[in-house]
Amino acid sequence: MKRGVLALVVLALGIVGFYAFGMDTLGFFTGKGVSGTLDLFVQESPTKIHIYSPENKTYSFDVGQDYNLSLNVSANFTAGAWNYSLYDLRHDRWVNQSVFFTPNTTFLAVRWGNRLTVSANDSSTGQWYSASVVFTVSVPNSAPILGDIPNDIFVCENNALSYDFNASDIDEDTLYADINPKNPFYVLSLGKYNATMSLFRIFSGELGKGNIGTYEENISVRDDYSPSCCSDSVKTNITVIEINNNFTLENLGAQTVWTRGENSTFYHVVNVSDVEDGNASSGNFTFEISFSNNANLFAVSPFGVMNYTPDAGDVGVYSVLLCVNDSALQNPHENISLCAPEGAGPNRNCDTFTLTVTDNNRAPEIVNYSPSNQNLKVSGDSSVSFYVEVYDADGTVPDIDWYIDGVRVEHNENRSNDSFVYKPGCGVSGTKKILALTTDGLLNDSVEWEVNVSLKSCSTGGGGGGGSSEPYCREQWGCSDWRRCINVYSAHLSGIFAGEEYFLAKEICSQKGFDEDVCGYQRRKCRDVNECNNTVLKVKKPEEFRVCYFIENPGCNDGIQNCHDGGCEFLVDCGGPCAPCPTCSDGIKNQNEEGIDCGGPCPFKCRFEEPKSFKKVYYGLILIFALIVILAIRKLLQVIHERREIEKKRR
Repeated sequence: MKRGVLALVVLALGIVGFYAFGMDTLGFFTGKGVSGTLDLFVQESPTKIHIYSPENKTYSFDVGQDYNLSLNVSANFTAGAWNYSLYDLRHDRWVNQSVFFTPNTTFLAVRWGNRLTVSANDSSTGQWYSASVVFTVSVPNSAPILGDIPNDIFVCENNALSYDFNASDIDEDTLYADINPKNPFYVLSLGKYNATMSLFRIFSGELGKGNIGTYEENISVRDDYSPSCCSDSVKTNITVIEINNNFTLENLGAQTVWTRGENSTFYHVVNVSDVEDGNASSGNFTFEISFSNNANLFAVSPFGVMNYTPDAGDVGVYSVLLCVNDSALQNPHENISLCAPEGAGPNRNCDTFTLTVTDNNRAPEIVNYSPSNQNLKVSGDSSVSFYVEVYDADGTVPDIDWYIDGVRVEHNENRSNDSFVYKPGCGVSGTKKILALTTDGLLNDSVEWEVNVSLKSCSTGGGGGGGSSEPYCREQWGCSDWRRCINVYSAHLSGIFAGEEYFLAKEICSQKGFDEDVCGYQRRKCRDVNECNNTVLKVKKPEEFRVCYFIENPGCNDGIQNCHDGGCEFLVDCGGPCAPCPTCSDGIKNQNEEGIDCGGPCPFKCRFEEPKSFKKVYYGLILIFALIVILAIRKLLQVIHERREIEKKRR
């Protein structure tokens, strides 16, 4: 058997020459061989960029630090230029794009997820190559910080408070705000303004006379990072400023009195009603009365009584002006000007009415009216107009009143004619009676129409592009604090807790891993401060029942965030009925802060301040050095002067 050796010779242009030498069975070369060529292709290594730093890992920084990282890269080709682009994975946006750099430098990353793409230009081909790395920047949780809330907030009586504030959190957490104590004031979340700022509103219902005064309130915000961290709070005084409410004065309308016989005395007590001053009998009002033609028929007593019996010479028709003033507030608030035009001063209302003194009274008459047809048919979505014209032979200008099914819906004084429009509306049907009545105070005249209304169904809205354009009331819910947690099983055995809520509480406790000893429930009350009374709610009512962790005697040292003593803790064992929670604005070094309200969970770095003793030594050394320099200069000048004197003497 022959064996051979293949000798390869690498030639230029990638051609390999070879020669095979024969070998006999004894292992000696025979001298015979075969020659030829073989094409050999040597594959180049792939173009590659290597990112040594940053790596695919999590980098930890302290609060307030710059996220400065090394940018250490290399390439297996000669790079003519380098650039990088940084993408913020959390916020889905570019931070930097195509920033040119020299390797072994640093760059600023962003918090949370980063994707760094490094590109290099091959100087020999001009082609760009890229490589990417994903890494995370981790920073400890920081406390939220409340925006500016003034020491005093003012709201005027008969108004509802609506005061907006904000809170910031560099961790971009969802924030929860609260006010303590509650009722009549509550806090509403308005959502996020941007990634780090949340908006809230302090609100109330309409504040009446019973709400006058100053309320010391604590506004708090937390990030729910944990039951024990972190929060901020501020105290403010909310003052409801009292105003002098305007009073109501009943219009008298046309009045008639005889000079003899029945109805020959005009007796009337002014019907006035005021929140602060009561009615006319209180003596808190002043009354003024004047008559046309400079007549002086009678006066009004301090208690609003008009008592007049005319003489025969008083016959005539008089226009009477009655004016009433209430009393000013005795101790108005110093900021009552904020409530303008309402204020502390007295209010004044007047009523003009006609008084007819007669010895032969004649009834007023309706001398003209329309429609002339007193039996009408209309659809519920249409309308019909009515008109009357009246006359009184005694010269009185009588009243004109309009009634629907016996209920007065409009009153007019000192008018000889008037019109009225009736629109039934959808959902109304049947016969309606429209009555126009004119009176001089004793005698009257009237005309009545019967209107047969055919039903017009009300639109439900929501179809096509339409729907009702009528304004509607939107609920605004304010909830009390949760009440104390009650043991589910004890309450069930005593008969105060049963039915669907009992089984629901058991199920939720089971899901939470609460056994019978700690399975509890609690309630709260929520009310619509707008008092909409909607049949179908526009805004869902918040939950008034929830499961809680029960302990026998809750307090401020049990290590549990719970409710007791009429309030709820804001964090574990602080806030609400307990001492205020530590914050980054309380002026106290607490909650693992490095300094007062800085470092630790606070979003502010502590500033290094040199000790006063060090400063004294430092400035002392500077002073000594300055003195030495001055003395040295002085000595040098002295030597120069002496040498000059010696040279002068030699000359």
